[in-house]
Amino acid sequence: MWSPSRRVSRLSRLGALRRRAGDLTGAEYAYRRALVVAERHLPGDDLRAARLRKDLGVVLKYTGAFDEAAALYTQVHTVFVARLGPAHPDVGMVLHNIGGLSHARGRPADGETAARAAVSIRSAALGDDHPATAADRSALAAILDATGRHDDAEQLLKRALEVFERRLGSQHHEVGVTLGSLGVIDARRGDFESAECRLRRALAIKERWLGRNHPELVPTLGTLGYTCQRTSKRGDARALYQRAVALLERQGLGKHPQATALRVDLALLDATSGRDATATRCGRSPSFR
Repeated sequence: MWSPSRRVSRLSRLGALRRRAGDLTGAEYAYRRALVVAERHLPGDDLRAARLRKDLGVVLKYTGAFDEAAALYTQVHTVFVARLGPAHPDVGMVLHNIGGLSHARGRPADGETAARAAVSIRSAALGDDHPATAADRSALAAILDATGRHDDAEQLLKRALEVFERRLGSQHHEVGVTLGSLGVIDARRGDFESAECRLRRALAIKERWLGRNHPELVPTLGTLGYTCQRTSKRGDARALYQRAVALLERQGLGKHPQATALRVDLALLDATSGRDATATRCGRSPSFR
């Protein structure tokens, strides 16, 4: 008979494996089962239970259960600060997640304070050149870009990209994420040639790490589709949009806000067929975080 601690560990590992495989339903189920065991048998401020809540919150961000994810992150932050101290890197990690959640739910300005605190904490604890600090800068950049500060966002992203390529290699997943975010900025500025180049490279890297059927590919597919639409590559745009919608539907997320936005893009693509391809929602490009 396994001890509660071993059951929590096994279920947590299963959740992580399911998430990496792109099975969000399976990941959520495993994390919830682990959390039931942890809450029944472990102290309320146990760090393992807090980390489980953080992992479940990440999955719920992707499935669109934003309110529950926010509540979980708040609990995690409280436990980490009390047990580890306010300057611990794990506190920076959950602040990173809080900022990313605000961005994902369309409230980027609400997440800026948390995102800046994450950069400050992990820079002080781990160093400016650490990949975790670079990831925090990349997350802050996404917020700045969404609130109109594109030049500031670009500087942060290029700094993060240099760290990732040097420390992790040019084909690492974080490189793909950062290239995707730079591609979003290019698309906003109307530099669609650069956007397409960066986004295609980002997609290739992400597919290498995640596989071709992972739901985390959806934002990249959507923004690349938008870019192709603006350069009259309508066939490519349609295929990319349709693939992104299919990935969400396969996860049971057909009503997710991203799926709704992608269907609007498809409808606009069909509505402008044979007419000016610029008659689209020029300002919209999906979030990368």
